[in-house]
Amino acid sequence: MLNILIMTLRYAFLLLLILSIFRLVKWMITDLKEVSSQQIKDSLPSRQREEPRSFERTGQVELVVVESSVSELKPGGTFGFDRETLIGRDNRSDIVISASFASARHARIYFKEGQYWLEDLHSTNGTFLNEIQVNKPIVLANGDKIRIGGVIFQFVRWGYEVGADH
Repeated sequence: MLNILIMTLRYAFLLLLILSIFRLVKWMITDLKEVSSQQIKDSLPSRQREEPRSFERTGQVELVVVESSVSELKPGGTFGFDRETLIGRDNRSDIVISASFASARHARIYFKEGQYWLEDLHSTNGTFLNEIQVNKPIVLANGDKIRIGGVIFQFVRWGYEVGADH
């Protein structure tokens, strides 16, 4: 009986060891893909490297970087969009936040029923609107602060009409 118990424990330990190795390999491959995609992204021109634009030239809705803990997003930088923008770690996002606190598809802002809406896309660390966690799509107002990890954006919709600072 004792031999059967020892044999069972050995096989259970071996199974756990194999599963751990598979998780480690999967994590390493994912990390390598992110590093290589970041290198490709760095070698291509990016919308995020454009100079900040004025509202008089664009007339668009914009997100203005207020605070940032990541080097690629500098305070004062702006991102203009018309109908929808996707924020996340994935290179296909309109605004890429390469830090680990951002999910691949973290949040989106979209236009519907005459309003701009903020939606958290089931991110791991959450999206915050004026320091309140977003659990369902919510309407944005001019001047709202959107926080994703260590990055804070200000939503500016009417700045070109009222001359708001940013």
